[in-house]
Amino acid sequence: MTIWDMAVNDVVLVVLALAGLSYLGLSLRHVLSFRQQTEVPDIAILPPVSVLKPLCGAEPRLYDCLRSFCEQDYPDFQIVFGVRESGDPAVAVVERLIAEFPHRDIALVCDARLHGANLKISNVMNILPSCRHDILVVSDSDVAVGPHCLRALVADAVADPLVGAVSCIYRGVPTQGWASVLGALNINAWIVPSVLLDKALNGVDACLGPVLLLRRKALDSVGGFQPVANYLAEDYEIGERLKQAGWKVRLSAFAIDTMVDETALGALFRHEVRWGHTVRAVRPADHILSGVTCVLPPQLALCLAHPTWWGGGLIVAYLALRLALTKAVERRFTLACRARWWQVPVREVLCFAVWAYSLFSRAVVWRGQPFKLLSGGRMVPLEAPDQPVSGDLIAANQSSHGTSSLRARDE
Repeated sequence: MTIWDMAVNDVVLVVLALAGLSYLGLSLRHVLSFRQQTEVPDIAILPPVSVLKPLCGAEPRLYDCLRSFCEQDYPDFQIVFGVRESGDPAVAVVERLIAEFPHRDIALVCDARLHGANLKISNVMNILPSCRHDILVVSDSDVAVGPHCLRALVADAVADPLVGAVSCIYRGVPTQGWASVLGALNINAWIVPSVLLDKALNGVDACLGPVLLLRRKALDSVGGFQPVANYLAEDYEIGERLKQAGWKVRLSAFAIDTMVDETALGALFRHEVRWGHTVRAVRPADHILSGVTCVLPPQLALCLAHPTWWGGGLIVAYLALRLALTKAVERRFTLACRARWWQVPVREVLCFAVWAYSLFSRAVVWRGQPFKLLSGGRMVPLEAPDQPVSGDLIAANQSSHGTSSLRARDE
């Protein structure tokens, strides 16, 4: 290595280290200033709520996640679950909940009709006609919430009639194995600080998909779910369209849990690459800049190419601040599963690999189906899914009379 090469090497190392330290310092500041909502909101108006739960398969802890919605401390709400096929394993879990909570207004919709490439949104659109209320809460199947979640979301919504959507910060909870631990660590120590920092710097609340409250009037004003039926990041698109229509989007301080159930590192990598594709499609500049959140691998490579005592010191300082940020998130968000120190640098190496790979790849695999991602976040299936030929079934447990019914409906 020539003197010129060593000089360039050292300059790049210093730039990366300073950028990484600046990011970690700002993130730590905003994580420490965050106050998680733990008290029950005291509000006089509690409008009825419809909870939409699209399901696909029997995921780990599915029963516990769905049960947490049945246990909400809220006076008037219905839950409408949706599957594409009557043989879906999730149906048995829903039927168990219907039997366990006879006083709850629970319905199950089985409808295979497709409205776009986004299968989740197709499921949600099939559920929507069974929802009776004007406050809608769309939630993923792998989410567990505390008993006051609906109260917290509604409190943020009713405080301002111009609020069209409210979403929640979410914590990662590993369900099984080392890969799920690394996946949860990515959510807690990388995604959560980035969301808080983005809110602080840009002054705009994120619209996050795991739990999303939507005012029906606001949703109708942007054309409902159909305009986002072909987008990978449907939550982001909904939020942007609502803002353009004059509605406000709020990020609640009420934290929820999302399960991370990947058992293999390859499955986790593909899942996170899809997240990377999502960010790159909707906010390409932010995706490139997000490389500053995982600069440890290039720092190590540069330091090995030209070892210096001060280069090693920059890496030690970076690691110390990264560990401090991880511990701060664990305290602020009361995480039950806490990372061991050695898992943090391992996770950062994986974050860098995901980021670098997602810069150049274009294919997306979602629920086992391959898609091509277009600019702006639109996706096109590479394999045409089967179109349904039969009607759907709706199983309902009506709280008004506490009995169960099953009926067929033609498309």
